[in-house]
Amino acid sequence: MPRHGESILWNIDDLMRKNSQEDLSKFATSLRAKLPGMQHQLELKSDRGYLREVIKVHRNRPNAPDLVVMGTQGATGIEHVLMGTNTADVIKHAGISVLAVPAQATFTTPKRIILTDDGDPVEPAVMSTLLDIVQRTGAMVVVLRMINEDVHVGPEEPPVCSFEAVLSAVSHSHVYMSGEDLAGVLGDQIRRSDAELLAVVHRQRGWVQQLFHRSTATRLAMHTHVPMLVLQQPVVQ
Repeated sequence: MPRHGESILWNIDDLMRKNSQEDLSKFATSLRAKLPGMQHQLELKSDRGYLREVIKVHRNRPNAPDLVVMGTQGATGIEHVLMGTNTADVIKHAGISVLAVPAQATFTTPKRIILTDDGDPVEPAVMSTLLDIVQRTGAMVVVLRMINEDVHVGPEEPPVCSFEAVLSAVSHSHVYMSGEDLAGVLGDQIRRSDAELLAVVHRQRGWVQQLFHRSTATRLAMHTHVPMLVLQQPVVQ
């Protein structure tokens, strides 16, 4: 809200702050009720500003968050989760890993997680959140690699997996698929493997970036129950 010295603007500003803090308190109460028996330490903070910019501020503080969890209320289809203004902005610009939870998602301990491999190197620290989930749940990681349709993949000379060293200590397998429609391929693989979580490494450039265009995200609407873990890594030059 702009401030021009008028008392009415100060009153509105105070009211907005109060409403925000009250809503945050209600959300925390609701969250605790939905997680019975779990001892969570919640710190409530109401900040002012655009969401991605506020998250950037927290990212640069000593006690920076490891993960941002975001969802939608009332939206249907994963395109609303991925392409909602706040979620898309945070994924693309905030520089922190994001767990995007569709409105129709139902919590279940994941047994299979699909991880897309774009062939570029990945820093081990980037994978820490995914590895923590895998180690806590015992889930199998299915590494999906998109290949050129003209390239034959045989058991003798499989493509090098950029995640191999990072995943060496956990159960994982490899799937090689061809095609230019990444959303369609992911949708097919999610259905075939009954995966409960989709993980991607987001770079400022690369073919995974196309997931965050509205036309592509719409193709994933059939899998509204599958959350997406977006791991952030700068492009390796």
